[in-house]
Amino acid sequence: MKKLVIVLLCFTALLSSCAIRENELVILENNDKDKSNSSANIKDWQFEAISQKAIIEKNREAISKISKDIIPIAITPDYSTVIGYKNIQSEKADTKNSMVIVGKMMQYIELFAINVSNSTEKDLGKFMSIKSFQFDNEGKQWAFIDGEDSVYIYNVENEQLQKILEKYNYRQFNSISWSRDSKRLMFDNRMVFDIASKEFLSIAADSYTPFIKMSYSHNTYIAEMKNNRYDNIIALYNFDNKTFTQIADGYYMDSDSSNLIYTIDLMQGLKIVNLKTLESKTIENGPIYCASILKSTGEVIYTTLNSNFHDDDRYLLVKINPSNMVKKSFPLCTPSYYLSPAEDKLHFISNYSENSINLDLESFKVTENIYRTDDENLSKIKSVILNMFLLDYDFNGSYEEYEIQAKNIYTNTTYPIPQEALNNKLTDFKRFNTPLPNFQKESYIPPSLSFDSITIKSNKASINIGRFFINSIELVKNDKDWFITGFSTHPESSEISEIRAAIQKHINDILSGNAAKALSYWDQTEDSDFVKNNRNIVENLINNRSKISFEIGETELWAMSDPHRAESPSSSTEARTKIIIKEGKNIIRYKIVLSRKNRDKFIIKSWDADPLSISQLY
Repeated sequence: MKKLVIVLLCFTALLSSCAIRENELVILENNDKDKSNSSANIKDWQFEAISQKAIIEKNREAISKISKDIIPIAITPDYSTVIGYKNIQSEKADTKNSMVIVGKMMQYIELFAINVSNSTEKDLGKFMSIKSFQFDNEGKQWAFIDGEDSVYIYNVENEQLQKILEKYNYRQFNSISWSRDSKRLMFDNRMVFDIASKEFLSIAADSYTPFIKMSYSHNTYIAEMKNNRYDNIIALYNFDNKTFTQIADGYYMDSDSSNLIYTIDLMQGLKIVNLKTLESKTIENGPIYCASILKSTGEVIYTTLNSNFHDDDRYLLVKINPSNMVKKSFPLCTPSYYLSPAEDKLHFISNYSENSINLDLESFKVTENIYRTDDENLSKIKSVILNMFLLDYDFNGSYEEYEIQAKNIYTNTTYPIPQEALNNKLTDFKRFNTPLPNFQKESYIPPSLSFDSITIKSNKASINIGRFFINSIELVKNDKDWFITGFSTHPESSEISEIRAAIQKHINDILSGNAAKALSYWDQTEDSDFVKNNRNIVENLINNRSKISFEIGETELWAMSDPHRAESPSSSTEARTKIIIKEGKNIIRYKIVLSRKNRDKFIIKSWDADPLSISQLY
């Protein structure tokens, strides 16, 4: 018997009896009556953790009775039914995977429920690979999220499969857990779904309400909850007296009843906590795609980003002994796997469905049958984009060191129009002493990066990665390697042609001495420093027009309503164009800013004497 003394406050579940639907306004009063003072009555918890090794042995016995061509992923708590699948080749899944720079892969599968006693197989249908699954507390219902973010429940007793939720409002779900009464599901620790009504409930009604991840001992469970600030926490929850002790802040991954692994943020950083001492230590600081504790050995298996990748091996499979932190690792082209309930194999979801990748856990031997890979251009473009993020987020050296690495990623080009990604990045580093200012980036490299779109034409490519401050990127191929040459420059768009034509007309007015036209953008009747500064710049250029020449440089398109660089030319509301003015050997650099409304024509707004901020918002 293990004895663990827990001293804590006990909170009742807020509004747990009422069904508050999502988007309803809920006002919670923080009254003392909402708090329980029962901590003095909490008895010492007596824990006799369930033996996980015995469960693994029984799983192995059940799996030995099913067909060898079915890959097992789950077994009912009574060992009567094995859930497994067969891979199906799918061009749809392959196309989605080909757009992934880094992130989880998808596989089209045929899903089966196999009765162990008579070996009958019930075909549950075809699905995009399952992202998360869990049995309810009674082991009679198996809920899962498929790769297209629909949610299903399979009733083991009546062998019926029900789709309870179609992909919801374009939201992606990554993890699933049950309430103890099997009436509700929670997705990603933040969205609570009532199964009977098929309605989402307000999270305000579920602060401190436990959602079960694993049975721990008797009526005590490892649970995911929200605290009164709605932060994600993992706790040991006792349903007899409705008390809990917090184990960690973060997201549950797996447990063997002795230790628990969790991520500090969704898919980021892996930690392990001893459930006896509640002492925690870090296993991995980088992205986490899959992670498991081997109940038979206590070792931890996980996949993360390979920062020293070559070609398509952008991930690392790692096995670590948490007691001495000794690691074994293997580079892979995919981070996504299913752990066999027998804990003898990892079955990987490959990047292309013709391929197969498996790991023997005892020997740590990987068997790869690779028949299809990204074509050379696609692979190299993915590599340069990932290297861009790695350099932006992980670099800590000097300017000279940065310049060497930046030249392997960025370049400047003049055709069809000037684009100066290398110059801009080097300028940014000089200004901020970092590749990317903090206000322009997440707190860590996003674990999932995909192309929203990619177009490759000869030695040029245009890509879009959507949700980031840097989204639309132009690339050029020099020899065999690809380089980033522009950010939201959209060189072949009609908007860029229109902007360059408007600027050229303005320059022609200056060079011809047509002051009325050249100064028409700044109303002389207005009396402001902005107007005066712009008029002074243009008047000086007119007065010196016989001595100077103009070059129109790089243009970046911006969408100022967000604000960020424009994902597409049509969404742009502002343009920033470099102007190079030469007077003999002297070079003066300006920036012309143009703007528009409702997709009207771009109009010159200002001359900026600080062209170096071309790549910055502020």
